[in-house]
Amino acid sequence: MIQSIKYIISTVIILATVVSSATAQKVMTLEACREQAVEFNRELKIAALQNKEALANQEVARTAYLPSLSGSLSLTHSPGFDGISIPGYFLPTADSEADALNGNFSGTSNVWKPGTEIDMNSLSLLQTGLSVSQPIYAGGKIKYSNKQADAGVEISDLALNMKYSEVIEMTDQAFWNVAMVESNIEIAEDYIKMLNELEDQMTAMYEVGLQPASEKLRVSVQKNQAELGLLQARNGLRLAKMNLNQILGQSLDTDIRINYDPGQDVKLFNTDDGITQAGSKRNELKILEKQKEISVLDAKITRADYLPTVGLGAQYTNFWIKDLNEEVNFRTMLAAQVSIPIFQWGQGKKKQRAAEFRIQQAQTDLQNTNELINLEVMQVQVQVEEAYQSIVIAQKNIAEAEESLEETRASFDVGLNTTTDLLNAQAQWREAEAQLIQAVAKYKVLETSWERVTGNLYIPAGEK
Repeated sequence: MIQSIKYIISTVIILATVVSSATAQKVMTLEACREQAVEFNRELKIAALQNKEALANQEVARTAYLPSLSGSLSLTHSPGFDGISIPGYFLPTADSEADALNGNFSGTSNVWKPGTEIDMNSLSLLQTGLSVSQPIYAGGKIKYSNKQADAGVEISDLALNMKYSEVIEMTDQAFWNVAMVESNIEIAEDYIKMLNELEDQMTAMYEVGLQPASEKLRVSVQKNQAELGLLQARNGLRLAKMNLNQILGQSLDTDIRINYDPGQDVKLFNTDDGITQAGSKRNELKILEKQKEISVLDAKITRADYLPTVGLGAQYTNFWIKDLNEEVNFRTMLAAQVSIPIFQWGQGKKKQRAAEFRIQQAQTDLQNTNELINLEVMQVQVQVEEAYQSIVIAQKNIAEAEESLEETRASFDVGLNTTTDLLNAQAQWREAEAQLIQAVAKYKVLETSWERVTGNLYIPAGEK
């Protein structure tokens, strides 16, 4: 009775431990891992901020079309001012009005003009103004600068998508690496279980004298090696989970468990039009196209620097001088300005030629990148086909290895095969299972890589 109670208590404790462990684990699907990685990735956040910066610069460029308004206020104070003193004098005389207007005076009259005395301890001058200016023509510089700002926004959008695709591919690699190691651990545990059963069988046969000790020891050595391999696989799983946790932005020791369907069918997708898709969709090519466009606009802006410019302006000003002019009397002034560059020692042509060289550089870079992308697409295409064929071959190998293991075991039981034959058959079965898991994991990662290299992996609408 006491023994039964102890057994029940032990069972309850074990179940509670299992439930607690399962509750503490963080179970995540591939889609959940992607979402969390995108949310955490700092480089992606930087790319998003750069996108917002480009939008702000675009708004700034738009303001160049609008008139600018500025105000000014200045106050001048001069202490210890000596004042103003104008002495009196007799008015001059002339023989005629014409002589007087021409300043030809013949003498001095007896009419006295009194002098002026202004006694001030200090001089205070206040000047206020309001001015408006509007560019009329700047050689197209404003228009081209706005087009450059538009291209900058598009480049930042494309760069954000590029970083997103990199994060998704990196997350998928880490996820399927964990899946592969977990599956290898399950296979290793099953393999050790088979070796334990064989070891028990060999021990029983040894005890009745049907097998020598060397056969039993051969199985024990194989089991020890399998247990060492299992230990290494479990350590590898810890490292693989740490890598995934780092990508997800959570503590490295988080007990994460991935959720996926290990028995899902794998079908070969169509890769015939990969180069065509990449040529029209790859963000790298679109960015280089926009950079080339910016270089062309740079050349036009350089040319605009040496074209005439036209502008209009208006000013509304007032002067206030203490004790002299204290009335508020604003005055309006209108102005138009035309600036025409005449001679700069050929500076404009030289700058224009340098701009043309930049355009050629952008075109060459675009062609080179296009060739490299085509090569990348072809490489991934070959890898996809190889991975799929590896899955097909591994599936065939598993079927043959299982059949071989069954026949070898049956022959071993009747004494037709040796222990070595049975161990080899079991090892071949384990190797075939491991190869299938590795091939499937690689194929899943290559599916994502194919979406990236063909330009089909981008941020869903509404998530930017």
